[in-house]
Amino acid sequence: MFEKERKKNIPGTISLSLSAESARKRKLPQKPEGLVDASSCWEHVKEFVMMAVVVEGGAGVHYNGKADIRIDFTRYWHGDNLPFDGPGGILAHAFFPKTHRQGDIHFDYDESWTLGNHMGTDLLQVAAHEFGHVLGLQHSREPGAIMSAYYSFSYPLRLSQDDKQGIQFLYGAHPQVLPSQRPPPPPPSITETNEIVTNPDACQTDFDAVSMIRGELFFFKSGYVWRIRDGHLESGYPALASRHWRGIPDNIDAAFEDKSGNIWFFQGERRRRLSCC
Repeated sequence: MFEKERKKNIPGTISLSLSAESARKRKLPQKPEGLVDASSCWEHVKEFVMMAVVVEGGAGVHYNGKADIRIDFTRYWHGDNLPFDGPGGILAHAFFPKTHRQGDIHFDYDESWTLGNHMGTDLLQVAAHEFGHVLGLQHSREPGAIMSAYYSFSYPLRLSQDDKQGIQFLYGAHPQVLPSQRPPPPPPSITETNEIVTNPDACQTDFDAVSMIRGELFFFKSGYVWRIRDGHLESGYPALASRHWRGIPDNIDAAFEDKSGNIWFFQGERRRRLSCC
């Protein structure tokens, strides 16, 4: 779909379309054109020009061709053998370039979609993630990245270093942005689609490590932490473990607090002592 931009390393116009049925749904937090805002983070790294289009009589920019990215809000089984599951769980999925449904993005209609706040599921955060997939990016292993497999609210919306190096590897850097000096990620596989889900479910998770730290119980999984105090999960958890410990590895094997109050994290044969940030 975007091979022209990839080969020639030139700015490209990418059109978006939203189905008329989705455009009419009162549950959307604002006009469909607002979805274009989620693309701005990618435009700052590569000179993409996103153009909003709403088909079948919806309000938007008139466009006679076939849109590159097609957006729909659907429920449960919706024709692609990748059903949604109601509120929570799977939030959206998108199809990679060079697949039979390339450019399609489906959002779960049953989520409580919001714009720019944490009271529901932030549409801009999820849309930016799915735009990354249709541009060719796989999931990032960096917690907090736009392309992380797990949803986490972050405002304002901004790319992590891993997000930037991924898009620059595929399409080159924006002329006004210095390219990342880190090694490029591997190219995307031929997988057709990736999903973004809510934070790991404690009832459906095998934890990487469990530790008692300063009288509280901490459960660790894939860069996230659950914090238990007096037998109850603290408000705001699960959260990124890096919120407490800067530099903590994404996946740890063990953690403990020694008699001196130092907190140690183990990953394979490596060990690291970190202070709470």
